[in-house]
Amino acid sequence: MIVKKIMWVLNIFAAIALALSFLAARISPETLWWLALFGLGFEILFIINFLFIIYWIIVKNKRFFLSLILVLLGIGKIFGIVQLNFSPQKEEALKDKGYIKVMSFNVRLFDLYNWFHNTETRQQIFEFLRKESPDIICFQEFYTSDKKDPSFRNEDTLKYYLQAKFAQLEYTVSLHNTDHWGIATFSKYPIINKEAKHFAKRGGNIFITSDIKIGNDTIRVINTHLESIHFGWSDYKFIQNLNNDDVEQDELKGSLNILRRLRKAFIKRATQVDVLHDSIATSPFPIIVCGDFNDTPSSYTYSILADDLTDAFRESGSGMGKTYSGPFPSFRIDYIFHDKRMTSSAYRTIREKLSDHYPVSCMIKLGKQY
Repeated sequence: MIVKKIMWVLNIFAAIALALSFLAARISPETLWWLALFGLGFEILFIINFLFIIYWIIVKNKRFFLSLILVLLGIGKIFGIVQLNFSPQKEEALKDKGYIKVMSFNVRLFDLYNWFHNTETRQQIFEFLRKESPDIICFQEFYTSDKKDPSFRNEDTLKYYLQAKFAQLEYTVSLHNTDHWGIATFSKYPIINKEAKHFAKRGGNIFITSDIKIGNDTIRVINTHLESIHFGWSDYKFIQNLNNDDVEQDELKGSLNILRRLRKAFIKRATQVDVLHDSIATSPFPIIVCGDFNDTPSSYTYSILADDLTDAFRESGSGMGKTYSGPFPSFRIDYIFHDKRMTSSAYRTIREKLSDHYPVSCMIKLGKQY
């Protein structure tokens, strides 16, 4: 009897936490930033509540209804994390039907600072892109240089490997008028109009719009990189050592540092996605949005865009959708959204270890298929 009472109390807390994770997708972190923490934990909370259902069924107790109701309410959110698609279409077949290939890739500066301890990473990225041959690709954490040394002139090299004549680059940082950091969109189709929008006067977050002419149609491609949590080396070490009793660390100080970083990032992304949403709403052309959102499918950031656009992963993805390949957190944070007047197919998260993000791609066609 005591065990059941304790389990029931724990079940109530787990149910409340899962319910709060639902609210996190609808209430801006500017209003209640801490709700976003529950959104971040949605996947774990969902599993915990599912386990409580199993427990109460095993002990033949009707209390399983509490978690069952919440799990049923949240089951749709699971499909933002994992998809079951047993018959994905082939890219080559779709090209013959008028689809174009769109890719988004946070390239982590082409491993400029040799994080992978592999001097071949940059060249491996180029070879990978040549093989994939996207028609339109959006890069985040892009780097290029105007120096004579060709090993730094990524803009020129990419135009060659991608066979893309058209590009839009926007720099957030430039040094010595030769080295540039920012985001970039490359296209095999003509870019007839370009615009850049900085979310703030200071800071490196930005989005760019590229109006691209494809046959008789024009689409608008938005490429963005939203606020990062900016975990430092000490934060990662603190998280990794939480379960290591042999390592002494100030857990209160470490936890507060992480909470401060999370709070700042949650609030900034909320303001940024509102600006992005307003820009999307005024577009005269059908929209494709690509980028590193640094937020999960259970977040306010995601829900603001998903209300009006289609998540290509949910429409045609398969398997686990996680795109961040770094140590922690390991979530789905890179996306391709598209206008509801478009159809996407053959979505892929490409498990190539070339950056701390996996590239994502899909085939897109203007016009819904019924």
